[in-house]
Amino acid sequence: MTLCAEINNYISTNIQDYDNCIDVIEHNHIIQGVEATVRLHHLKFDGNGLPMVKPLANMLYTYIINYCLAARNRNNTLTTQQAAALTKEARNLFRHPIITDASPDKTGEAGELLLYFLMEAVLKAPQVVAKMELKTNHKDEVKGSDGIHARWSEEDGIVDFFFGESKLYQSSSSAISDAMKSIDKFHTNKMYQHEFSMVTKHFKYMDEKIRNAISEMIVHGEPGSSVRVNHACLIGYDFKAYQTLPLKLPKNEMTVEFSKQFLNDSGRLVELLQNGFNEFDKKHLKFDVFFIPFPSVVEFRNAFNEALD
Repeated sequence: MTLCAEINNYISTNIQDYDNCIDVIEHNHIIQGVEATVRLHHLKFDGNGLPMVKPLANMLYTYIINYCLAARNRNNTLTTQQAAALTKEARNLFRHPIITDASPDKTGEAGELLLYFLMEAVLKAPQVVAKMELKTNHKDEVKGSDGIHARWSEEDGIVDFFFGESKLYQSSSSAISDAMKSIDKFHTNKMYQHEFSMVTKHFKYMDEKIRNAISEMIVHGEPGSSVRVNHACLIGYDFKAYQTLPLKLPKNEMTVEFSKQFLNDSGRLVELLQNGFNEFDKKHLKFDVFFIPFPSVVEFRNAFNEALD
């Protein structure tokens, strides 16, 4: 087994946390002209029939140390005092916007943390750079992609790098359009070279042998013969079906009814995505696209900030 394969052992998320909050719908949609996997995910419903916005936000908060701070700078087993200190340090890296009804949170941090969670829990690709701790000012946005993850593919004998792109908008079409523009800009401006450099300079874990093995596969800022470039995209958007579901339905029936409406709408989503890829000229790249409808993306952002504060 190659040293690079050991990167797969660094998953920090718990699949039970995923199963508690998020569900997935099987489908037959296929994107033409580019290798892209469409993933239809949605929030689970609690026993009273409410979508689990706050439980998801609270669960994501429990991962802020793993998400924000490099593992090489902390012990594997933390004392209560160390955990409290690191939680405070991680919390201070977020922008903490002042939230009111007139001024809801419009930052992307909740979506970026959710995408981190999905890349680890679903794609089994550990985060390899903790970009949050590299900010020189907590009020700044993270530059470049919304996350750098990597996974060894035993089947292909290759390291898959995943660059994250999170868009939480009220409109699904706007989210898809902006995601495609951001990815195109990422490559046109050769931002990926900077991201690869960050893997070498700021590798998240203490094991220098793994860092060196992965870094040697990057050739002067470009992917080498054993590196494949992927983009993991989160498209979160407001979905009106949440407002039309009858609350008196038993939870299981509510899930079935919501899944039916989501699946009915998925053709529209895939058509929008296909149109975006038709105009996208970098068809050698691979994509995983997570669609997650929310009752309100603003509500989700605000719920995360309530957990954070």
